[in-house]
Amino acid sequence: MKIRTVWKIIFVTYVCLLLYFVVIKFNGSIDRVISIKESRDSGYWNYNLYPFRTITRYLEDIFHSYAYMNILGNIAPFVPMGFLIPIISKKYINALKTISISFICIIGIEVFQLITMLGFFDIDDILLNTFGCIIGYGIYVGFRKLFSKHSYIFQKV
Repeated sequence: MKIRTVWKIIFVTYVCLLLYFVVIKFNGSIDRVISIKESRDSGYWNYNLYPFRTITRYLEDIFHSYAYMNILGNIAPFVPMGFLIPIISKKYINALKTISISFICIIGIEVFQLITMLGFFDIDDILLNTFGCIIGYGIYVGFRKLFSKHSYIFQKV
């Protein structure tokens, strides 16, 4: 099996897990969907379009574990995306392309959550998720520099 095929399998597995844990996080409980629908019916649409509003709120309450969990929970799951996208591409893909592809995926997830009522559309989630992808791309670049001469994993076929 070619190494790129293995990386593609890893990427598909990652995307499935990401969608499961980030998008379909209601744990099978329809009560959450009903609650969000009732909120929408009363005029509340579960979105935040003001950059850094949620992040600032969490930073003001940084000593509570919920703040850490939310910030890290929006960064960490997207680190693999920034790492894996350039690995599975057929040609060398730079930071801008990697981050652009990641950004489009993140927007898709946020819009899906808004439309399906499985979550909230939050611009701060988009910022934190994108930051996670940037970290992942940085890790990719670091690994590529460290191992490209010694390992075929990071060499383009």
